[in-house]
Amino acid sequence: MSAVLLNRLSLLVVFLGALSLLPTAFADAPEDRFMAGNIAYGNKAYAEAEAAYREVLALGQSPELHYNLGNALAQQGKWSEAAFHFMRAHSLNPNFEPAQANLLLAASQLGLSRDYPKLTNPAALLSQAGWTLAASIALWIAIIAFFHGDFLSLRIPFSKSMGVAAIGFLLLCAFSILQHQLFRDWNVIATPLASLRVAPTDNSPGDTLLIKGDPIRVLGEQAGFFHVMTASGDEGFVLSEEIYANQKD
Repeated sequence: MSAVLLNRLSLLVVFLGALSLLPTAFADAPEDRFMAGNIAYGNKAYAEAEAAYREVLALGQSPELHYNLGNALAQQGKWSEAAFHFMRAHSLNPNFEPAQANLLLAASQLGLSRDYPKLTNPAALLSQAGWTLAASIALWIAIIAFFHGDFLSLRIPFSKSMGVAAIGFLLLCAFSILQHQLFRDWNVIATPLASLRVAPTDNSPGDTLLIKGDPIRVLGEQAGFFHVMTASGDEGFVLSEEIYANQKD
């Protein structure tokens, strides 16, 4: 075998070996950056921590990630965006008490007249993933209870009652999942002042002024504007750049 061929084979082996390591390297990258953010935060390098957390956020979301990013922002005095991320942490895990506590703190720091919205029962009892799993189990229980005779030789006592109860619980799960979906539409005003316009146009009059940090629920998007509803129930339009990125979980 010629030396040239041996060299080419060697390069091919090295190249394939490097490719085999790429998935592991990429899989470890988010966790490494998250830990880097935690270390930076512990060293009071809050801007560095923020940058690390944002890199991880571009790859995926978790309540802990949003909470840590919110804390890094709060330490820099960016309370309105911090509140946005505390709300996202609460959305992903309704029982994440530190996020709820920091939402109250953010409202106080921003001088808001009311607290930020929170998930209510029954949705607050579980995350959306938890309710989805519970709905799947309830659906299978209902199917088995009503149709077990078609594929099981066993007799199940009170099967019809079990089926009715499972359907009732399935409806509760669906309602809770809907609550979670609606809560995820809540956002926060990002600019010092924002005008709540009556129409999605630049020259539309604004009958209400919103301040930085005000919670608003996004109802839709139209021509560079968001159709929103305030915490007090008023509806109108704000420019898309006047709220934070409406990240979906």
